[in-house]
Amino acid sequence: MTPTFHSITLGCKLNQFDSAAMEGELARRGFTEDSDRDRAGVVIINTCTVTHRADADARKLIRSVRRNNPDCRLLVTGCFAERDADAIRRIPGVDRVFGNREKPVIASILDEIGLTGSPAGRDDAGCEESLSLPDSLHFGDRSRAFLKIQEGCDLVCSYCIIPQVRGRSRSAPLDQVESALEALFRRGYREVVLTGVNTGDYGKDLDPGLSLERLLDRLLQHCGTNRIRLNSLEPLTITDGIIGLMAGSGGKLAPHLQVPLQSGSETVLRRMRRNYRASTWLDRMERLRAAMPDIGLGADMIVGFPGETDEEFQETCRLLSASPVNYLHVFSWSERPGTAASELSDRVHSALIRERSSELRRFADDAGFRFRSRYQGRQLDCVALGDGSRALTGNFIEVGLDGPPAEPGSRVLAEITSVTAEETRAVIVPG
Repeated sequence: MTPTFHSITLGCKLNQFDSAAMEGELARRGFTEDSDRDRAGVVIINTCTVTHRADADARKLIRSVRRNNPDCRLLVTGCFAERDADAIRRIPGVDRVFGNREKPVIASILDEIGLTGSPAGRDDAGCEESLSLPDSLHFGDRSRAFLKIQEGCDLVCSYCIIPQVRGRSRSAPLDQVESALEALFRRGYREVVLTGVNTGDYGKDLDPGLSLERLLDRLLQHCGTNRIRLNSLEPLTITDGIIGLMAGSGGKLAPHLQVPLQSGSETVLRRMRRNYRASTWLDRMERLRAAMPDIGLGADMIVGFPGETDEEFQETCRLLSASPVNYLHVFSWSERPGTAASELSDRVHSALIRERSSELRRFADDAGFRFRSRYQGRQLDCVALGDGSRALTGNFIEVGLDGPPAEPGSRVLAEITSVTAEETRAVIVPG
């Protein structure tokens, strides 16, 4: 029988790319994807560790997979596996635990545990000296593809465990990024999301050095009728050149950006060891909005950082209210052992964290509704998602499509017909 696999990805888009690379290697070795994790011969769980909830979710998932599929070979990788492999090994039924640094040598791991496939000796692809893109990526029936251009982070934010589990900042060579992008477009993906831990840091480690702006300028020459999307950029990496490229690309560089803020209080930002001021974040957001009135703008927020006072939280609320932000990703602060913030006292009570988080989410709901309402009756360029009953606009509005479904992954022009607090509906414009 043909060996089968099922991959489960937790966490960020970077993990989604890493999973696609591992899935591509299994497919190259003759494995076929099984949509049912309870019957697949090999199950790979790619974990996240950004919060203690992410760790708990991973443990729960591992136990569930083993319980419902007792005969599978169960492999666990990702950031939780990198940070605390022993905690995962203590869960009964896990066949192999390996961290992020071993993901590129998944072929060797398959050989090590005796799974069918061509022999593949270990090499140095998993080390931190460079970032090389894999020869094959497997995104299954996903409508969009992800392309990792950068890995790791050199920032020293006091709350963040990611530099410890992803390593220092390193970039994929320009020629590899160009080749990978062209290959994904040839395979029919109409949108490719560029991803990294600190994407704006791209190219500084290369010889000769490059910049994200230069990379984008080159990649835009390969787009044709397709588009690329930046996932997230740190405030100080958003240059006027990048803003100009996005504004002048005619939609080839999607008008959407997630710009982490974390807190609108200068004193909290200092305790977080962030490398910018709140006023800097606001300046970048306003420049983006001025250059592209229709751009979708988001921010990451951390609520309840140790010592956060009522006034500091209100500073955050006032800054957000004065900003052009359209949506928020709100996280409750989570202690990560080994980070500087884990040593801080003056913890915020969990009930107060929940209350403040709810307030920010209400703000985000209102801001998102106002933003989406601007487009009722307008036509927007979209990529069809899933089974073609949904689509994603260039400025990051997910719409439900009425009428016959679109071809999954296709570019369509959709007219927004209704906007409510719960959803946005649209119809495809014949063309």
